[in-house]
Amino acid sequence: MHKCINNIKKFTFLMIIFSSITLADKYTLVIEPTYPIDQGKQVYEPLRNWLSTKTGHEIEIIIDKNYYSYWRSANGSREPDFTYDAPHVAGFRSTNKGYKAIATNIEELSFHLISLDLPAKDQSISNFLTNKKVVMLPSPSLGTIYFNQWFTDLFNTPKKDVTALSWQEAVDIVFEDSAQAAIVPNWLFNLYPNFASLSESDKIPGNTFMASPNLPDDVVELFQNALLSLIDDEAAYDVLVELNTEGFKKPEDIDYQDLVKLLPRVF
Repeated sequence: MHKCINNIKKFTFLMIIFSSITLADKYTLVIEPTYPIDQGKQVYEPLRNWLSTKTGHEIEIIIDKNYYSYWRSANGSREPDFTYDAPHVAGFRSTNKGYKAIATNIEELSFHLISLDLPAKDQSISNFLTNKKVVMLPSPSLGTIYFNQWFTDLFNTPKKDVTALSWQEAVDIVFEDSAQAAIVPNWLFNLYPNFASLSESDKIPGNTFMASPNLPDDVVELFQNALLSLIDDEAAYDVLVELNTEGFKKPEDIDYQDLVKLLPRVF
């Protein structure tokens, strides 16, 4: 009888261990490709570790090879569990795919057309940059979208250069004098006081974490709470530095309704 009781205890102990192991699920997180894949995996490793520690689940980060692949997959059949999207792509997922915005940068986002030089007095920006290179990430990044909004005259326009593999590389290309100007997000522009801003876009919500409609509510809430807690934890400093933000807040769904219209050929 005593031996039977011991066996039951061992079985119960093993079942507890097994149950704790099976509770750790694996979730995919697609991130906007603003870095080459290998560099991006390093940049977002602190985030992956943070989410894994706070949620108890394994996180697989997915970064597409370029912006076109990222947008094609978002517009296609791939359905990741979570995403960290540019705001216009977040708007698309919300409107067309049923994804829920769960956390967004507390800072608003805008884009600047930057240059180390200024137009001559009374010279328009278009004339200043005609036939000169303006570098940015490939379409449909917000850089290319604002380029198309700012330069509409086919005969008086800069040359669009989409060879940059990151926003930082766009800045470096201008420093190397391989392009006259670049279009970059405000958080990067603010780091370089030697650049002049020739144009600035409207301010919009920052990059946004989205959750799949296929996830249970308790899993979505678990991840949302982990992301929102970043702002209050000194141990999260490395995560926030890599994400170029001071923290995250709950998004307002209404802020994304018109952003999807920035994407080409959606409406």
